[in-house]
Amino acid sequence: MAKIPAEWLERAISDGHINYLEYNKFINPTEIGSGGFGKVFKYEWKDYELIVALKCLKFDTDLNLNEKIINDFINELKLLRRVDYHQNIIRFYGVTKDNNGNYNMVLQYANEGNLREYLKENFSRLQWADKLSLAKEIALGLLCLHDNNIIHRDLHSKNILINQGQPKIADFGLSKQMNEKSITSSMECQHI
Repeated sequence: MAKIPAEWLERAISDGHINYLEYNKFINPTEIGSGGFGKVFKYEWKDYELIVALKCLKFDTDLNLNEKIINDFINELKLLRRVDYHQNIIRFYGVTKDNNGNYNMVLQYANEGNLREYLKENFSRLQWADKLSLAKEIALGLLCLHDNNIIHRDLHSKNILINQGQPKIADFGLSKQMNEKSITSSMECQHI
């Protein structure tokens, strides 16, 4: 397994940059999805009487794949830490290590699923003002990302979650931190 990303994560936890939460504080798991990293489970966080989502980092026998997965996981952690204060970005509480030794991100649980499911279920009941409000809130979340030089790169209706009617941008696995050089070269390409 890749040592540098794993060491970075351990160091970030020990230095207090990322909250470490005890796994035994989470009870009653229910699988709610899966993705590139692994599975996502809904848990009760018994200390806070709060429902949360745990996104598990799975490992593969292919060490190169593991390194990519770990790097993507850490990239997502770094980006989420910077922008999770915004009301239209999924909340990041910290990480935990399950009984199998796998790291899990502890995230806000979105009680109404993703935007695609939400619109399929509620589209005819929503007023145009509600639909415009959803679009505006998604745009505000994107503005927060862009103000922090973060490009999502995988934004679609399944990566926008709905919690109590409010959209939350999620799944930063493919997101990229833009630096001054990449922003400048990107702008130059647009003018060619």
